[in-house]
Amino acid sequence: MQQFVFPAILYKDSENRGYTIILHDLSLCTEGETVEDAFLRAKDFLETYCKCALEYNGEVESATKFEDVENDENNIVLLVDAQIEGEGAKIKDEFNFNFD
Repeated sequence: MQQFVFPAILYKDSENRGYTIILHDLSLCTEGETVEDAFLRAKDFLETYCKCALEYNGEVESATKFEDVENDENNIVLLVDAQIEGEGAKIKDEFNFNFD
C-alpha cells in the first residue's frame, strides 16, 4: 500500500454558503456544502488522481511541505491523504474510453 498526503486550502464560499478545497500542487479543486463534504470529495479526487498518475506515469508528484504552504488568515490549510493498494491499482480499463 502507498500513502500520499497533500496540503489543501479550505475556502469558505460566502456567496454560496459552501466550502471549496484546492490542492494547489495538483491543480485539483472541489467543493461541498459542508467542510466534511468538501474534504471527502477532495480525498476521492486525490485517490483517483494518484491511481491514474501511478498507472500512466509511474509516479505521483511531490507534495509541498505543510509548513511551506502560503495562506492568508481567512482560510484553513488541511492535509488530504490517499491510500492506494498495491503499487498502483490497475485502472486503465476503468478510464479507457472507446469512441469508435
